[in-house]
Amino acid sequence: MTALRSEWTKLRTVRSSWWALGLALGLTLLMTAFIASTVSTTGKPPGDSGEDTLMLSLGGVLFGQFAVVALAVVAITTEHATGTIRATFAANPRRHAVLASKAAIVAGTVLVVGLIGSLFAYLAAQPILHDNGFVAANGYDPLSGGEALRGIAGSALYLALLALLSLGVGAILRHTAAAVTTVLALMFVPLLASGLLPQSAQDTIQRIAPMTAGICIQTTPGHGAPLSPGAGIAVLAAWAAAAMLAGMWLIARRDA
Repeated sequence: MTALRSEWTKLRTVRSSWWALGLALGLTLLMTAFIASTVSTTGKPPGDSGEDTLMLSLGGVLFGQFAVVALAVVAITTEHATGTIRATFAANPRRHAVLASKAAIVAGTVLVVGLIGSLFAYLAAQPILHDNGFVAANGYDPLSGGEALRGIAGSALYLALLALLSLGVGAILRHTAAAVTTVLALMFVPLLASGLLPQSAQDTIQRIAPMTAGICIQTTPGHGAPLSPGAGIAVLAAWAAAAMLAGMWLIARRDA
C-alpha cells in the first residue's frame, strides 16, 4: 500500500499528468462529436452506408490515445531522466513492486478517465447520428444496451492496456522520445505497411498489431473487423503483458 500511495502522489502532483488526462478526455469527446457530424445516410440505400454506428459513437478514443501514451511513458521515463528513480529504489528496494504499483496507478487512472470519456462521447454522438439519418426508419437498428456497454467499457479497457504497453516500453527504453516513438510505431507502422501488402498479409498484420486488434472491442458484427471484440482486446493485453514483463525483468538487472 505504501508503494501505491507513493505512485499516486507522484502522478497527481505532476501538472503534466492532469494536462494529459484532460487532453485525453477532451479529444475523446470533441473528436467523437466531429466524426459523428461528418457521416450521413443521405443518398444511400436504407441500412447500406457501411458505417459501424458503435465505432462512430466512440471514434474519438483513437485521438485520446495519444495523450494516454504520453502520460504512461512520462510516468516512468521522467524519473530516469531526473535521477529520482534512485531515491524511489532506495526507499523501496523491491523494484518489481515499484513498477507494479506504478502500473496499477497509471492503468487504473486511465481506466477511470477512459470510462468517463467514452460514456460521454457515446451519449454526445447519439443525437448527432440520429439527426444524420442513423435511425430505425432508415434501416439502422438501434444499438442494444449490451453492445453499447461493451463498446464503452471496452474502450476504457483499450486505453488502460495501451497505457500498460506504453509504461512497459518506457521502462525498457528509459528515454521519453524513444519510448513514445516506439509505441507509436507499434501502433501505426503495421497499419500503414499493411496497405502495401496482399490482402492475406494485411489480414494477418491487422490481427496481431496492437492497435488494429485492440480497437476491435468497439466493433459490431458484420462490419469487417479482423477479430472478434474479445479476441482483439486479448491481443492488446498480450502486447501489454509482454512489455510489462520485459520491463520487470530489465528493471531488476540494470543500474538505476
